Amino acid sequence: MSVLRHPPSVAHTRAMHKLIIVIFASLLASFSQGQNSHPLPANKQLLISQAEAWVSEQTGLSTKKIEIAAIDRRLLVPHCGSDFAVSFPYPSSQQNIKVQCPDTGWQIFVAVSLHRSSEGFVFTRDMRVNEAVSSEDVAIKTFDRPIKGAVTDLNDLDNVSLVRGVKSGDLVLERFLAEKIFVYQLGRDILQGEVIKQVDITTVSMSLPRTGADQRFPIRLINQAVAARDLRAGAILSRRDLNVKHMVMTAKTIVTRGQKLSSQNTELKAFYGKLPAGALLEAADLNQMEAMRTIRAGQLLRSSDVRLMSMINKGDTVVLNVGAGPLNISTTMIALENGKLDQQIKLLNTESNETVRAVVSGPGEARGL
Repeated sequence: MSVLRHPPSVAHTRAMHKLIIVIFASLLASFSQGQNSHPLPANKQLLISQAEAWVSEQTGLSTKKIEIAAIDRRLLVPHCGSDFAVSFPYPSSQQNIKVQCPDTGWQIFVAVSLHRSSEGFVFTRDMRVNEAVSSEDVAIKTFDRPIKGAVTDLNDLDNVSLVRGVKSGDLVLERFLAEKIFVYQLGRDILQGEVIKQVDITTVSMSLPRTGADQRFPIRLINQAVAARDLRAGAILSRRDLNVKHMVMTAKTIVTRGQKLSSQNTELKAFYGKLPAGALLEAADLNQMEAMRTIRAGQLLRSSDVRLMSMINKGDTVVLNVGAGPLNISTTMIALENGKLDQQIKLLNTESNETVRAVVSGPGEARGL
């Protein structure tokens, strides 16, 4: 018995199918290109050319950089016996125009695209974060549109560094840059209390946002300081790492309560660290001062440790001066109470047995009121 079978698929049949598909695709593409290349109607071409010319005059851009969105085939432009009247309908925008035919009153609103070019800069080499940027690191480039945030003036590169790394060819944008500031990096380990010398540090630049307020200080501060704690090589110094030197008044010997302070028992000495409140910084601060309590040798002197000493004590003989210049009259009197500089006290005239009030003007002296 014979069996019906389908003829086997042969290679030339498959090739023919592929050829038919290719021919169909080519015809479809040709038809599509023919549709797209179909010339615009004369009225629409006239509207577009007149609108481009008007926008060019208003913006200063060439017509090549102006695109009038009027090529939609559904937009039918009637014949206009005179030139179209073109205007910007919105004073704050140039993204739309209004086109009118004065003869017929026909009008339409059309979108406009303005392709403005701008100049900016690109980086000419790869750069790391915190690197200082100069005019030698960038090249000028023209862009076919404005670039938001682009650096357009070389003066903007004065005293700036990078807040992020960049590659050669990257745009130079304002957000990549920040003010450059110098900080100080240790080149070796420093122990607490050790003097930090200029040979121990390297000045490096960093972008301002990447530094802390304590890291921004003048180098003269280092020249007047010792390490506040152990510091490791490579660290960026901060004020907290430094005990700054101050010259303060200290007790040279033990000073007992009520004892007058002088160059015999005090001296000016270096003090490192935060100054205590009321620290006395000059020998003049101790003029006519006495200790309010016992002060040990080497102790820093503060205003709370001293007070004005009495220049006149009760029972002292006091010279009272009345008047001034050649009219000055001096009288010897007896103090009836203790008195400090510029303080009022009572004095007794032993000859007349009268009491008067006078102002202490110095040791054993007073002036009349």
